Amino acid sequence: MTISAIAEVYLAHLQAEGRSPSTCATTKRTLALLVAHLGADRKVGDVVAEDLEGFFASEAATKQRGKPRAAASVAQLRGIVRAAFAWWQQDVRTPTPTSEPREAGPPPSTPAATPTQAPTVAPGAAPPASTPAQAPQPLVPAAAPPPGRAIYLDLSYQGQPVRFAKIEIDRARLHGLRRLVALDAQGRECESALLTRDGRYVLQHGSTADLYINECGDAVPRRELVAVDEAGALLSASAPTPNGPREIMGPLAAPELLDYVVVRVDALLPVTVPAKLAQALGAGALFRVPHQPRPTVAQTPAFLLGGEAGAFLIQVEPHGFDYVGPDQPALPADDPDEDDLDVFAFPDNFGGPDVSA
Repeated sequence: MTISAIAEVYLAHLQAEGRSPSTCATTKRTLALLVAHLGADRKVGDVVAEDLEGFFASEAATKQRGKPRAAASVAQLRGIVRAAFAWWQQDVRTPTPTSEPREAGPPPSTPAATPTQAPTVAPGAAPPASTPAQAPQPLVPAAAPPPGRAIYLDLSYQGQPVRFAKIEIDRARLHGLRRLVALDAQGRECESALLTRDGRYVLQHGSTADLYINECGDAVPRRELVAVDEAGALLSASAPTPNGPREIMGPLAAPELLDYVVVRVDALLPVTVPAKLAQALGAGALFRVPHQPRPTVAQTPAFLLGGEAGAFLIQVEPHGFDYVGPDQPALPADDPDEDDLDVFAFPDNFGGPDVSA
């Protein structure tokens, strides 16, 4: 497995564990520096301790925007890299007692399956009558199978097991990234900064932070924050969804999705999919899946959507807005008898001429 492949698999592993978006983003930036230093096509098994020490001493790991990194930032970078390699050594590279290390694929206990499975007929029963209806459209994989250790989504549809392999869709990988660089008259790169109102101080990048404070002005850690309602009563968080198969609900009408905002999309590669579900997804049907990766007071369902490009898992959150449709009442029209107010008709307190004319 290459360095770039293990980086993607490790990021998917952190996301499956429910790590915060900021943790995953920091890990992604750090591993990108490591991949650029060692080479994307280099095999992970060829990396030795001297290679990591060379990366830790490189300018990419010790400096940021031409300035030395803070000690805490350097320690965080080293910890991320070592944790990634430790995870690879323990969870991916270590062989099991009954088999050799495998690439992506279903577990040994899972029978081989095609994207669609034909319905079975009981012995002695008449075969189902053939109809001129169009055959179920196969689910087209939206991307290549995930390298290394795959992350599976186990579901259930009308009592039949369903399994997909998940691949997170990264917008940066699809469309690339653009960065606007400001240059001075000599062509040197500029950095953004904040100027205080009195003009005495210039606050460069990294010199400000957001924090929560209580009524006494003391900082409050995020882990101590709790959710309350409008009356100040404590809200209880619901437990995460279990790891076992979850029943797929639907098909649903498309407006069901309009009450939410999309926070993440995963491409789904079919491993075991019943023929009826495959046909519905191929026709663009929408399904709902119970999904809550971590304890939260908000409802975080997920939707299963299919089409010509494949199947996708759409994770959403309530947006809190009322839907405005064609039946929305029109706003009341302005009263023509209402006097227009002249915003420039200032009162004259000194007996002078009217200045509003």
